[in-house]
Amino acid sequence: MSQPLVSIIIPTLNRLELLAQSIWSVTAQDYKNIEIIVSNNASRDGTADFLRRIHNTDFRVITHPFTLPLEINVAEAARQARGKYMLVLSDDDLISDTYISTMVAAFEADEAVQVGLGRRVLINEKNEVLHQSEPLAPAAYSESAATWLPRYFASPTEHNQINTVFSVFYRRSEWLRCGGQPALSSSFFADTIPFIGVNTPETKVFYAPDAMFLYRMHQSQETRQNAARQTYLGLFQFFDHLRGVIGPFGASEAFKAAVIRYILMMFFGSCGPFAQQERIQPADLYRVLLERLGEAPQAGLEDGQDAAEDRVPFAGAA
Repeated sequence: MSQPLVSIIIPTLNRLELLAQSIWSVTAQDYKNIEIIVSNNASRDGTADFLRRIHNTDFRVITHPFTLPLEINVAEAARQARGKYMLVLSDDDLISDTYISTMVAAFEADEAVQVGLGRRVLINEKNEVLHQSEPLAPAAYSESAATWLPRYFASPTEHNQINTVFSVFYRRSEWLRCGGQPALSSSFFADTIPFIGVNTPETKVFYAPDAMFLYRMHQSQETRQNAARQTYLGLFQFFDHLRGVIGPFGASEAFKAAVIRYILMMFFGSCGPFAQQERIQPADLYRVLLERLGEAPQAGLEDGQDAAEDRVPFAGAA
């Protein structure tokens, strides 16, 4: 049986040295039917010259004459991609050498799987491990999105245990169908839209603790400050977009509450001083966002489903 094509999309801007390492981590995969698409967002550090020297039929470069919003850069690459599956990999992150094969095996084994996740490992600029997160489970498994997603959004820690939501493994057609990542004033909300949008109560989430996602912490990242007012605007834009993709999950008050609290945790964690200055109280903002999310559909996910009945161990393809 032939291997399905996987598109690895690497958006990049002025990170030549780190980009080279990200590309290397993809070429080192034990899964070989991969196309690498580097979308160069008008880099000025020699990235274009470096990419021109790569001669590989499985390697494509998209070059923009000026810098686009990150989400637009990613969306253009996703539209030009040819793979059945896709992964967006930041130009400073890495993946372990069995990452893609693990994901493809799970997706090919079960058409209901729409989201593929690995285990997060923090590294520094020297590729030294700073922290390895605790696994969500000791072995790979798939679970109904109806139980997995509400638990994830309600947890204060699980978002730090998986790969970034920006780099979820998807069926490309489904990512495109739900509109991908919208361009918001604050990018760190945008990747949650397809994360919810590709799922329904009938779909599944796949997680593999041995699929390591190496998330890089570096000096420029640690010292960068979010533009709090733009982040605040992006928060409202996020919920406007979420209304269009939430589908049957909107019938669950528990699900909506968990998503709102998750986003508020992110917002107050990054913009606490701004919120204090503007006298923004979590309870007040919660009520405003719940109203903005709109009325729930009359049919869909019921609250209180039991995750234990839906989790299915995964041992890989036969």
